[in-house]
Amino acid sequence: MRGYDDLKRSEKRLLDKALDMRQGYVLDFSNRTIEEHFEDEFGLEFYSDEFGRNGNSKANRLRTILNDVGSSQAAHVLRNLWDYRSTLPTYGDLADPHDENKLRDAYFNIVATLEGDNPKISLEAFTAFEDSDTLHALLQSIERDLRDDAPEAALDRLHLFCTKRFRSLLETRDISCQQDEPLHSLVGKYKKALESEAEISEMSILFIRYSIAVFEKFNDIRNNRSLAHDNALLPPREARFIFDAVGAVLRFIKSFDDRFGK
Repeated sequence: MRGYDDLKRSEKRLLDKALDMRQGYVLDFSNRTIEEHFEDEFGLEFYSDEFGRNGNSKANRLRTILNDVGSSQAAHVLRNLWDYRSTLPTYGDLADPHDENKLRDAYFNIVATLEGDNPKISLEAFTAFEDSDTLHALLQSIERDLRDDAPEAALDRLHLFCTKRFRSLLETRDISCQQDEPLHSLVGKYKKALESEAEISEMSILFIRYSIAVFEKFNDIRNNRSLAHDNALLPPREARFIFDAVGAVLRFIKSFDDRFGK
């Protein structure tokens, strides 16, 4: 397992960029708020003498903390700071979504190296496709659970994201759907729309057709094995498999449907 000090210089520069540390600051924290944040969230005394041995700026103190606390705790600190960053309009609402997604993926690849051998579920397919507070909150909630390695806790929101995603793909084509229409039915309508449109291979249509059965089974998982109701949750390993399978379908569609990102 690699620690912060083992990271490449390019990886450390990326963390500096993401947390706006290049001028000695850390995001929008003041001396008081960063001291309070580290005490409340991590039980660490940010301005202790031991963390100031490499320089007294907030950025240098944070780098020293990341090096001293061990790789697992360093990953926890970085996850927490990204969650805080996502609440700031300067780094969220006002940022270019494409650049933000690239930065986020690279950032959490580094976090994963600090966490060890447990690979993280790809977030590539889970991006905002419309300007909606509900959608942004949904995505942030899914990302938090995945970063905390708790996919079983996010299955109900994964189902909701897929429902919103396929409903949007149909609406951009002026295809009507009922408010309570089940997810697999939406996917079926989407498949038919693709068949009537421009060139798409028979193999691609076949893949989406098979995925309809996956989403139909997912309806049952959402209703009976997720936090949508008072259910016994799926084991994490099974939930991880579902996330990977559904994510693969969404990434596949994103690769050829130019309306996916709209």
